[in-house]
Amino acid sequence: MANDLTTFRLPLTRGIISDLDGVVYRGNIPIDSAIQAFRSWQSLGIPFCFVTNNSTHTAQDVVAKLARMGLSVAEQNIVTSASETARLVLSRWPKGSHIYVIGPTPLRNALIEAEMVLTAESPVAVIMGLDRGINHEQIKIAIRAVLGGAVLIGTNPDLLLPCDDGFEPGAGLYLTAVATATRTQPVIVGKPETHLIRAALERLGTNPSETIMIGDQIPTDIQAGKAAGLFSVLVLTGVPPVNDKSLVPPDLVIKDLSEIAIVVPADQGEQHG
Repeated sequence: MANDLTTFRLPLTRGIISDLDGVVYRGNIPIDSAIQAFRSWQSLGIPFCFVTNNSTHTAQDVVAKLARMGLSVAEQNIVTSASETARLVLSRWPKGSHIYVIGPTPLRNALIEAEMVLTAESPVAVIMGLDRGINHEQIKIAIRAVLGGAVLIGTNPDLLLPCDDGFEPGAGLYLTAVATATRTQPVIVGKPETHLIRAALERLGTNPSETIMIGDQIPTDIQAGKAAGLFSVLVLTGVPPVNDKSLVPPDLVIKDLSEIAIVVPADQGEQHG
């Protein structure tokens, strides 16, 4: 998709929803063009909300990380797969239900705060997030629980994650292994499903038609944005694009966030000077 990006302007925009890993930073390294873009949009009074499939960080962690990179945001600006997983579980099972979790501390804490019991004993659901210490025993327990009737839930299907020196396995790699072994279709909380996008829209208070989605992965970020009715922008600073013609393509492909200009509604510009 070629565009004259020096003059290209996005549709009228009242809000921005964006991925983090591969868009704003790679691991612990900030993407300078993105930090500058979001600071510029902040100065224009354009509200934005970050949505992340990564369940290893709390909203507070992300706020602190972005602050170190020179971008000041509030926890309200962050929607994580961990918090949305807990909300989904509460909508399907009563408090006190048994849940088997493979995942990081923030995911576990979110479920504990939802008053679920984290145990391998007769779980109603197996929840899998990114666990860098995952082992054979955990996979065995998960498989047996799912074969016994537990619902398999993944915080996200990401196979790769951008990191400081390249890429690392994502939560989706191990989720796929359990799903394949049990011949089960997992319930996905993060992108490409729209749970995170809709939560972000609620926080922004904007309509999908006047909100844009920015991401670095077509199978997750772009599919979620398009499914939720957002103009979707693929930025080439993260995971290499997937050539899959079955996927809905992005509305725009850019090298980095310095290549786009936001059209601010007249009334919004007046409100924020």
